[in-house]
Amino acid sequence: MKRLLLWLVGGVGAVGLGIFALLTLAPEEVVELSQWQAARSAGLESKTVAVGGYETHYYEGDTGPTLVMLHGMADDRNSFVAAAAHLTDSYHVILPDLMGHGSNARDPELDYSIAGQEAFVERFVDVLGLDTFFLVGNSMGGHISAAYALDYPARVNKLVLVNAPGLVVDDTVVYGGFGAPLETVADFDALMARVLFNPPSLPAPIKKYMIQTTNARMDFINGLAVAVRDGANYDLSARIDQVITPTLVLWGAEDAVVPFAVAANYAAKISDAQLILLPDAGHSPQMEAPVRVAQAIDSFLKR
Repeated sequence: MKRLLLWLVGGVGAVGLGIFALLTLAPEEVVELSQWQAARSAGLESKTVAVGGYETHYYEGDTGPTLVMLHGMADDRNSFVAAAAHLTDSYHVILPDLMGHGSNARDPELDYSIAGQEAFVERFVDVLGLDTFFLVGNSMGGHISAAYALDYPARVNKLVLVNAPGLVVDDTVVYGGFGAPLETVADFDALMARVLFNPPSLPAPIKKYMIQTTNARMDFINGLAVAVRDGANYDLSARIDQVITPTLVLWGAEDAVVPFAVAANYAAKISDAQLILLPDAGHSPQMEAPVRVAQAIDSFLKR
């Protein structure tokens, strides 16, 4: 028995050392494998399609009413995977990478304003042959979704805005970019704490890898923020009351990025809107409270 216990402890130790070595030597592969497994478990398949010659990566899964979900700035299609895992049983879920994000090319010649991304979404759904659909967006993806519902009301059956900017309140600048490169793990932790109310504990090698990848695209991200601030549809305040689509304003109550006054304005100015607050969740509640987000979306869409 002792020998068996010693063998088991040694085996566990060897596995632990192997995992540590993998995290240290190949953090990119660990992240990609984790994302692939999460998407697979959610019933999502990775696909690509040419949108006006621009190769676009997206996840797609299951059948039923179509649900398009848009991620935020500097994020990608993996943002909504955890929530989508609780929706693919009832919906045909589509999660695209927006222009310049995720696996899509970062072409400096493209229009990365809200209007530009909105036009890209319109071309994307056309290529997929979608007629009408439910539209969900978080952060910048929600801003794009609100603009899309204004300009293409006949295509959006219902709209869900998850901690979405798009209404300028008290001159608050939401799209400030990431600023200077991240120099330390503490800088990375501060960035995560701004987006998530309760950031997950990540191994040091993964944090270092994420710091490197963030810094590698820092100039591009800061440029995206400028493109949004200086571009069309930055502030939808003057016409947001023209949204005729039934709308759910779903809000992580601890958001440190977009003021709650924006949520209140969306709920007050859109004629058919309801507001749901999610306690203990920040700017990206679909990441830290995916079950609650999925339940709120599902209940609203089936209302």
